[in-house]
Amino acid sequence: MRLRKQARLCIKIGIIIILLLILEATVTQEWSINDVVRLVRGAQEVSLSLTGDDSFFFQVSPPWGKAVLDGKPVEHLPLSTNDTPISLAPGQHTLQWNAEPFPTQSCKFTVPVSSSPQQNCVLTQIADSSRADTIYMVSFPDRLSLKSLAPEQQSALLQAIQSYLDTFQAHETVQPGEPFRYNATSPIQTAAHPLAATLRFLLDTDVNMPTDCQGPLIGVHCQDGQGSDCRLICTRFFPQPDTLNGIPAWDVFVITRPTWTYRAVNAPDAAKDSLEGQAGDQQYTFLQIFWIQHTWHVLVHKAGDSSFDDPNCTLMISNILAISTNTAIQNPSFTSNQNRALGCLATIGVKEAHSQPSNAYFLWRFGVFTAVNPAAHQLQPQLPITDPRLQPVIQEIQRHPAIIS
Repeated sequence: MRLRKQARLCIKIGIIIILLLILEATVTQEWSINDVVRLVRGAQEVSLSLTGDDSFFFQVSPPWGKAVLDGKPVEHLPLSTNDTPISLAPGQHTLQWNAEPFPTQSCKFTVPVSSSPQQNCVLTQIADSSRADTIYMVSFPDRLSLKSLAPEQQSALLQAIQSYLDTFQAHETVQPGEPFRYNATSPIQTAAHPLAATLRFLLDTDVNMPTDCQGPLIGVHCQDGQGSDCRLICTRFFPQPDTLNGIPAWDVFVITRPTWTYRAVNAPDAAKDSLEGQAGDQQYTFLQIFWIQHTWHVLVHKAGDSSFDDPNCTLMISNILAISTNTAIQNPSFTSNQNRALGCLATIGVKEAHSQPSNAYFLWRFGVFTAVNPAAHQLQPQLPITDPRLQPVIQEIQRHPAIIS
């Protein structure tokens, strides 16, 4: 009986010592309260570090996946610097990311962080003067692209993107005397008679052709800042991506070509064909991609997210940015109607010395940049003046905008 009492006393003393150690760890901030809760629950998704010398965020894509760390599922992986980074025990760790229909992504890294040859995760140090530990962003060595998918899924995704871009196809008539062209290198022509114009946004995936992206750029040669060819889809990371039916978006850049076809109205087929066949300029287009019920879904970003959300206005934006290098402009906006073929209307605030603020309006129509009003002409006197007959078109764009970026 005496031995039993001694055993119970030892157990009680042991429990008290463990509780004191846990309390000390939380007070010294070596463990967080959440770490203690996970320990008590027995849900050790990740190994906890008592030293706390290194902490980690993670950059993964597509965001609808599930993480596995050291063979154990992770309920919550901190993906944003607004989140709380996790600390890991010393040693080698393996990160896996499972997101259909992509194959499993996997890489290894060590704690404390070192240049170990067994480490193939990319670790980027994040500056944070408010913390005593060193914080790293962990990412996989290769960013997702079209080539990450199996061939049948590549075809399905390309078809989904082009089908979505085709929803912007539009028609308009080039009036006699109105300028038009196909791309930045083709000459501006003047319509001698009415032309039936069709606008399509074509996905460009031909990596064997030269690159010459126009408009705002995120890299050179139609690449992103990491050197990935965006004709094969470039991944962009957002800390809090938009969702569709609860599924977070895979944010990507693709390369599109606004392509015009002009046909003479009531002309013979031979005359119609003579105005076809010239490709549009390459440009970056920002898209959201979702995988829902084993099917690809594609959307553009909501208005105002970036300069690349409306493929109808992207090429015009670089013209406006060129103005801003010489003149202080305010609050530029770019407006498209549901009928994208009507054109893109740019509105910029102008404040000259000793004058009242005013708006300058520019029109991008049939690939030609024109000045709509005197304020615009004063900013860019070399531009052609918008045909006064197009005032109803401009009013239609203003009164019924489909997107303002």
